[in-house]
Amino acid sequence: AALDVMAHARSVAVIGATLLGVRAYDASKFPDLQPWHKYVPRELPRAELEQAGWTEYLKAEERIFAAVRDNVTLQLPAAVAIASNRYYEKGPLYPGRFAQDWNRSYVLEPASKPVGAVVFLHGLTDSPYSLRHIARHYTQRGFVSIAIRLPAHGTVPGALTRVQWEDWSAATRLAVREARRRIDPAAPLHLVGFSNGGALAMKYALDALEDKELARVDRIVLISPMIGITR
Repeated sequence: AALDVMAHARSVAVIGATLLGVRAYDASKFPDLQPWHKYVPRELPRAELEQAGWTEYLKAEERIFAAVRDNVTLQLPAAVAIASNRYYEKGPLYPGRFAQDWNRSYVLEPASKPVGAVVFLHGLTDSPYSLRHIARHYTQRGFVSIAIRLPAHGTVPGALTRVQWEDWSAATRLAVREARRRIDPAAPLHLVGFSNGGALAMKYALDALEDKELARVDRIVLISPMIGITR
């Protein structure tokens, strides 16, 4: 029986090694990594996110996008400086050519004094652009809309290699602080989360039940939330 177990283990090891070898061979045939894969911009550290205000976050964001331009857009090899590349400065997809770069954090103000505030949390590998229509919907109804670009999003794929979910939670708390600052104490505060943003919204709401320092929310709107519900 022991010999049978050893033989089975060797077979599994051989199969595993074979699959790994095939995967490595396939990977060797992929195109070379490009600047947007290798460059990682520096986001605000978590400790700074916990203390920063909206103005500080926007200033840091401006530095990040400027660094992406310097290290990616201005460093593109000729072979990828083409119209279909969103990092190509002269191409139609380059966000810097738009009237507003919706990859960045934004605030939409109502025409008069806000009746409430709403924070928008986008999904994984997403950016604030995906929730802009709902933000406009809220703003038309008198709410001030705060849409934050979660750390490592909206810039380059490589940025996601050095971020943790705790950074996103810290950014969520920053956005909520700004939302609460802009409205009267009795005015309602809403959270709208899409996909991973839904998980962040729920995490914040649950944390606020126990942490008296966190502003409680009056309503949570979840869109395809990345959460599980136990029986």
